[in-house]
Amino acid sequence: MKFKYLTILLLAASLGSCKKDFLEKLPEDTLAPEVFYSDANSLRPGLFGVYRALREGAVFGNPIELEGISDNAILNTRAAELINFSKGLGGTDNSEKLAEYYLYNYQVIQRANALLDHITAPGDMTDAERQVIRSEARVLRALAYMRLVYLYGRVPLVLTSISRNEALALRQASREELISFIETELDEAGNLLETKAYQSQTGRLTKQAALSMRAKVLLYEARMGKASWTDALNAINTAKNLATAAGAKLLTVGDGSNGQLNYESLFTEGNEDNAEVLFQVKFDAAVGQGQSLHNNYAPNQANQTARISIHGNFVRDFYGVDGLPTTDPASVVNPAAPYQARDPRLLASVYVPGMRYFFGTYAGKAGNASLETDFALRKYTYNTLTGGDGGLDVVVFRYADLLLMLAEAENKVNGPTTIAYNAVNELRSRVNMPGFRPGMSADAFNQEVLHERRVELGMEGQRWFDLITLGMANEKINGINELGRRFVPQRQELFPIPKSEIDLNGNLQQNPGYGQ
Repeated sequence: MKFKYLTILLLAASLGSCKKDFLEKLPEDTLAPEVFYSDANSLRPGLFGVYRALREGAVFGNPIELEGISDNAILNTRAAELINFSKGLGGTDNSEKLAEYYLYNYQVIQRANALLDHITAPGDMTDAERQVIRSEARVLRALAYMRLVYLYGRVPLVLTSISRNEALALRQASREELISFIETELDEAGNLLETKAYQSQTGRLTKQAALSMRAKVLLYEARMGKASWTDALNAINTAKNLATAAGAKLLTVGDGSNGQLNYESLFTEGNEDNAEVLFQVKFDAAVGQGQSLHNNYAPNQANQTARISIHGNFVRDFYGVDGLPTTDPASVVNPAAPYQARDPRLLASVYVPGMRYFFGTYAGKAGNASLETDFALRKYTYNTLTGGDGGLDVVVFRYADLLLMLAEAENKVNGPTTIAYNAVNELRSRVNMPGFRPGMSADAFNQEVLHERRVELGMEGQRWFDLITLGMANEKINGINELGRRFVPQRQELFPIPKSEIDLNGNLQQNPGYGQ
């Protein structure tokens, strides 16, 4: 059965569930943890509340928004601070939107802390179930800290419920301390989980999901020169072996011959619990718990708004079906029909002029007043709505990512071995693209793997973190040359710490380049 979330309010003296400042007091009608967690029966809904917090767009509920500050896309409207950020503008005085990523990840942390503080609540619950609940809460808390570290750098490490006065005196932990905590929690708590979700409730964490996220931390750190590639490779192999033993595999449909259908079916409600998905955030529009990705980002009629435009450089990065860049003179792609004979993932991800869509034939920005390019988002937007909400789950981690991580790390440690080739060619085979050309150097292979990451995981909330951990943001974003896009090195690798937090707590230090 699906893992349903309950809408609950958990008290944290340090975090309001609907305030922009996580030091604000909670509304008076919320329950203190000692009241809510009066007995063991509260632990299950308490855990559901932690999962529920993942739905916030700034946590995992909206993978599209951060794509709008990467080189894949640009936001058009309703996110002025992020639009300014994507153009190298803005400071800390008006950073409410950027602060949401701080607030809502601490909301996950506070709910997890409140639950963990009361995990021994009296009542009839088996030790085995308590351990599962405790382990899942620890992993979810670690995932929130993972988001915070790669967006903000040094942040306070809070592991228990705290008073307002304690919150006002918090200090930032070192980055090394935070990464060590995240890695250890994902390892220790993840290994206490089973490879099958508890009571087969889809949407709950598994051992392979937790250890895959640990492997990603080590991959990120290896890219940044802060961990060894051997450690990253070992972690990736551990996670992949667990995942495949548990049945993880790439999704194909029917006889598997339609590459575009194989790929786009990943993002349809009928396939949302498929074997490729290792962890996802659950939504259900039928009970008023849907998401708004379709409403916000699908190209609409001229008098309506699509909040994001896809950059032409992202579209150009999809090769022809012969595996060659479209700029190669030998490419099979005809310049007179530039969107035909392309990697099938292009038309599964992006609306291009001439495609059929909801209102007839898509005409690019000529038919969609809010668009700033001729390309609009298709991935995550071709599902039906219920009462204006979408019921499609949002994928956090899928097996395809593990294969790409394996190809990258294996190449870094051992060169472009058969293992590395097989990992990435498995992905390309799914969409009927030719395998990587044999005999590449390690550097050339690495560049092709990173290209493959972009087209395989595009518009899934991965690109910003790849650009930052690879040190490529300056080159890629400043190379766009359209719509005023700009990246400011030595500053925009991190978001600013919310000014409201610094104003309340003088112990907090602002990130470089933003002033205090």
